[in-house]
Amino acid sequence: MAQLAETMNSAGVLPRRTLERIFIWSLSIALIWRLAANFGFLDFVAGAGSTGEVIFTYLPWAGLTAALVTLGLILTGSPANGHLRAHRVFKHVVVWSVITLLVLVMWAFGDQIATMIGWVAERISTAWQGLMASLGFGPPAAQSKTKLWGILIDFFAFNGLFLAAATALIAAALAIIGMLDASAARPGNIERIFVANIVAKIAAVPMALTAVGVFVGATLWTVFYSFTNSRMLPSEKLVGFDQYERLWSSKNNRWWQSIENLGIYAVVIMVCVLTIGFLLAVLLDQKIRFENTFRTIILYPFALSFIVTGLIWQWLLTPQYGVQAIVRGFGWESFTFDPLYTDSIVIFGICIAGLWHGTGLVMCLMLAGLRGIDEEIWKAARIDGIPTWKTYLRIVIPMMRPVFITTIVLIASGILRVYDLVVAQTSGGPGISSEVPAKYVYDYMFGAQNLGQGFAASTMMLLAVVVIVIPWAILEFGNRKQNG
Repeated sequence: MAQLAETMNSAGVLPRRTLERIFIWSLSIALIWRLAANFGFLDFVAGAGSTGEVIFTYLPWAGLTAALVTLGLILTGSPANGHLRAHRVFKHVVVWSVITLLVLVMWAFGDQIATMIGWVAERISTAWQGLMASLGFGPPAAQSKTKLWGILIDFFAFNGLFLAAATALIAAALAIIGMLDASAARPGNIERIFVANIVAKIAAVPMALTAVGVFVGATLWTVFYSFTNSRMLPSEKLVGFDQYERLWSSKNNRWWQSIENLGIYAVVIMVCVLTIGFLLAVLLDQKIRFENTFRTIILYPFALSFIVTGLIWQWLLTPQYGVQAIVRGFGWESFTFDPLYTDSIVIFGICIAGLWHGTGLVMCLMLAGLRGIDEEIWKAARIDGIPTWKTYLRIVIPMMRPVFITTIVLIASGILRVYDLVVAQTSGGPGISSEVPAKYVYDYMFGAQNLGQGFAASTMMLLAVVVIVIPWAILEFGNRKQNG
């Protein structure tokens, strides 16, 4: 192994930093997979035949093995140049070693510990009841015994050896770091993860487990059941891509109408909200009087919910007492403006409400970006005789690229989630002419009692979100990494 590590390091194939990252990822994947299996999120893997059962059982141990091999490469690939006791990670090695020992004790003697604690708790309860009876309070109300301790013992009985191996690997990794980097001023990846701000990270574990369990687990659950024939209740009978074939079938006019409406809504909202929001920000950036008042008025619609916005614009676009009635009241009797009652243009009536609701937020984001432009840039442009419009087009807008990217992502996520605005204005009508994917999902899951079809449609919406978020993450964090 020493020769292999020396060959790899000399060739520059696996530098020390890369090996530390491999260790962290191997350990993380193993722990996440094991925890997900405990909470039942991966039962469908175990039920997918012998291969699935092997993956379900042994993948976490394979992750720990990969982490152990990586530690061996780190240890043999770099010479030791210090003493562990003198290193800043020594006390953390001791703490992780103690944790390993406690986990092993819980795994080996969990039943005996539970019996002893139960005996002590029963004696305390008996003494407390006697004290209350002697004071004249009468017999206490019957209380159900908690099962929390039993659940904890079962958890350690099933996972104790695995968790002990993981914590022992962490202690060993920190010990190796202490021996190799006695004089290192900057911590490496392993030290940053398992030493720096460790108390805050431990405090964040419940939140992280909740996020993994609720968001990631629920997402995987939804994707899995989109391949089943679930109707009123979830069913585990797999039907392959049948739900997706029905979803994208040419006979499914409702889904295709939803996609068409979402496309029109996306183009109109994206172009108009960005354009109008930026122009309003440019006007407010001219240091006009009553700027705060105008900014508040323009931003106010965003403070309203989509339901309230939809109801306001439903009233404004109703022919009997909305815009059409007001204009006809001035004498233009032939004027007609009823987009919510015309199949071909109903989606544009919804766009009007969405535009009114979202422009204020975009204006504030753009205004914040404009206020971040250095005043010296404007002075230099004026000295060079560059027209104002060209300054915005060639200098200001490129400098505001991060603001535009963030704004586009926010607008796109809102477009994909549009639901309550449609329900408040048209409820999908006339007919199905204003249907959107989110309403399609809701109606099939809770109205038509077809969970499989609803899950398939929601999975397609999830895929659309991924298509938006991944490029944004690459642009945002990739540039930070290059610049930093």
